[in-house]
Amino acid sequence: MQQQALDKDLISNPRLWRLAMRINEHKVHIVLFCSVEDNSLIYREISLDSTTQSLQKALEEVIYDNPLLLNDFDKVDCIIESNKFTIIPSEINNGDTQEKIFRTSFPNFDGTIIDNNIADLNATILMGVDKEIVNFLRRTFNNPRILHHLTSLCTYFHRKNRLGNAGKMYANIHDNHIDLLSFNKDSLQLANTFEFREPIDAVYYILACRQMLKLDPASDELFIAGDNSMRETIAPTLREYLAYVMPVIFPAAMFKAGKDALNAPFDLIILPLCE
Repeated sequence: MQQQALDKDLISNPRLWRLAMRINEHKVHIVLFCSVEDNSLIYREISLDSTTQSLQKALEEVIYDNPLLLNDFDKVDCIIESNKFTIIPSEINNGDTQEKIFRTSFPNFDGTIIDNNIADLNATILMGVDKEIVNFLRRTFNNPRILHHLTSLCTYFHRKNRLGNAGKMYANIHDNHIDLLSFNKDSLQLANTFEFREPIDAVYYILACRQMLKLDPASDELFIAGDNSMRETIAPTLREYLAYVMPVIFPAAMFKAGKDALNAPFDLIILPLCE
């Protein structure tokens, strides 16, 4: 069934609302919620027709077909899912130096390099995004934050990692991709995304990364967020090798914003909790 378009009259005072979007090659996920009203959250998942046109043109069609998105919101966040990224220490904050480091990994990239500083971790994610997409987002929205899809996960899980003494790994599953993150006290050990075809592939990436990081299968914990059916599929296999495998508890503050939050991508829904 086709979803109803997001019309301008759907909300009365957009200055009290936040807009957050998550964009990849195939979909745009949209979350809107009011900062002073419970159960206000609106969620949409819309396919992008980028087979016959550029991703920027496909995204533009979605935005203009849903005029509510063109309102003057209190805050606009845009998450970009990108495999063109690298993580560096925050002390390296000179733009020219950042570009040289990024181009070491992606020498043929000719788009825009976006830096996401994660102050809690003394780390910066450098992300490459198509120039046309960056220009469209900045032209269309009022001072939008453009974020890599691992940025909110790094911030959110690092803060959770401070509780308890056991080592922890976090996995977030979405659309046949798994984000894996691990921390050592106040530093980031691992933040990467792997594509998989079968559930056993996701299990392999988890166990291989844990072995690389020398995490103890008997005492170091694994928490899994994201796709519920995939979590339930891989958890029994993981428990054959790991003593502690648990789902990530969904944040109560965002469930209070509206039950549709449960359907949105985890890295998108936790954005307000990472400030």
